[in-house]
Amino acid sequence: MSQVTHSPDIQDDRLPVIVLSGFLGSGKTTQLNHWLSQRQDLAVVINELGDIGIDQHLTEAQGVPVTLLAGGCVCCVVQGSLSSTLRNLFMARKNGEIPPFNKLVLETTGAAEPSGVVAPLQQDPWLRKRFVCQSVITLVDAQAGVAALERHPECLEQVQGADQLLISKSDLCTPDSLAELKAQLALLNPDASVLLSPGPTSLLDQVFPRRCRITGPLTLSTGVSLQPQLSSVSVSRHQLHSASLRWEGRLSWPHWQAALQQLGNQCGESLVRLKGLLKVEGLDGPLLVQWTGQGEPALSPMNAWPDGDTTTRLVVIVRHDNPDFVHEQVAHWQALLQQLG
Repeated sequence: MSQVTHSPDIQDDRLPVIVLSGFLGSGKTTQLNHWLSQRQDLAVVINELGDIGIDQHLTEAQGVPVTLLAGGCVCCVVQGSLSSTLRNLFMARKNGEIPPFNKLVLETTGAAEPSGVVAPLQQDPWLRKRFVCQSVITLVDAQAGVAALERHPECLEQVQGADQLLISKSDLCTPDSLAELKAQLALLNPDASVLLSPGPTSLLDQVFPRRCRITGPLTLSTGVSLQPQLSSVSVSRHQLHSASLRWEGRLSWPHWQAALQQLGNQCGESLVRLKGLLKVEGLDGPLLVQWTGQGEPALSPMNAWPDGDTTTRLVVIVRHDNPDFVHEQVAHWQALLQQLG
């Protein structure tokens, strides 16, 4: 097990960064909200794979600065945007434009590979002087279980790159399947301890030694940085592709049910994640829909639209060798919505 210290003190004035990782639908936002309910000294950066951000509207942040980083995976496509975002946050904090946060939580996309997320903090000289990666905490979906590790290489990378593992949705699986998952996690990452979510707020103060998933502990000496061997990661390489939809119309709930079923049928086994805010007749606020894999959509009515924008918005993520597949399915589905509306 990795050596862990519980003191929040770091030997310099750099701001600690906690990377919150986990595959699509593993419960990262739920974990983040648990922390935010008890800590007000945080800043949050949320990375979304699609062009439309949903998770920032689900974050229960009161007086905590939340920044959306959309349009691609932070470990590869939008690394430059992450650097700019962190610079802007640091300067806004320094100038008193936002609350003086003491830690930053970076919630990654479900496709992000941890070492690619940490890399800008280590490689950018400006950031390296002002931020330090304190920990990588990975959520693992117990309901998806070992099968997710076998199907999704991103999930495997996130487990192997973690300092701390949190198992979510343990109440939705059997004791035997939970034990099997724990045993698999211990084989994949024997250095990381395993807890059931929600992880305690004390995790935000635990400092872990940086490790390289290829060569072991990562050390710094006399100005020479020994960086992890980063693979050439891209959304295409992961075969995870997203498409977004905005639609001004409003449908009855039965029509939405039929439309969602049609979209699920179109995508078939390629569907990995769907989330969005739907405009439903008779509701003042949106209907939040979250759909993971081949399960049933989880539906939650919200009291009000979070940003005043009453437009239906949706992000669909699939695993497919054709990057155009998801765009074609969403275009067909939009035509169906227009017919129903």
